[in-house]
Amino acid sequence: MKNIFLGALVPFLSAAIAVAQTSCTADVNQDSVVNLQDLLSMLVFYGDSCLEEATVFPTLIVSEIHYNPNSSQGNDSDWEFLELYNPNAFSVSLDGWKLTDAVSLVFASTDSIGAEAFFVVARNADTLAVSVPGHTPIVQWNSGGSLNNTGETVTLVDPMDETVVAVAYEDNDGWITEPDGDGPSLELMDYNLPNEEAASWAASFVLGGTPGAINSMWGLSEVE
Repeated sequence: MKNIFLGALVPFLSAAIAVAQTSCTADVNQDSVVNLQDLLSMLVFYGDSCLEEATVFPTLIVSEIHYNPNSSQGNDSDWEFLELYNPNAFSVSLDGWKLTDAVSLVFASTDSIGAEAFFVVARNADTLAVSVPGHTPIVQWNSGGSLNNTGETVTLVDPMDETVVAVAYEDNDGWITEPDGDGPSLELMDYNLPNEEAASWAASFVLGGTPGAINSMWGLSEVE
């Protein structure tokens, strides 16, 4: 069938090739001329759908929340933070990603999170930076407000405006209570655990938490 089709097209192609080209978008093999070889290449894909596949973004995780620092550490406005974790074996660009609800932040096009690494979002990046490892990125959220001490939702949104994770932390109703002013942060115990569930979280062993570093509770749970 293709041979019959091609035979009928040869006269047309011969005339078409003689016409000067103002655009070479049909030059499939990039030889600077639109010819029979380009048509043969296109016929291989005849009938294929040209619908774009949905973009799938890598998984990222909210791994730590320090919403109510103890007064011995300092003022809430200086030490509150959120931490993101990238469980993938490759770096992920944060261009187009954002945090919503509890805090507001649109990540810069230059922001990225390394493979199996952390990224810190702070209320006061200058103050918290002294507690963050030098290799860990830290930025300040856009909204000037603080994290709610009784609980609210931390939402991470991908560049397609799809919610990746929404952690609705609280200081009761099954959530560990020590992070509400007693000193520890709220730490995810394992990145394989459901990010949104209260049972996946625990109080850090470290006063003020572990911003930008491995969680003190990391790996101390049994993943089902």
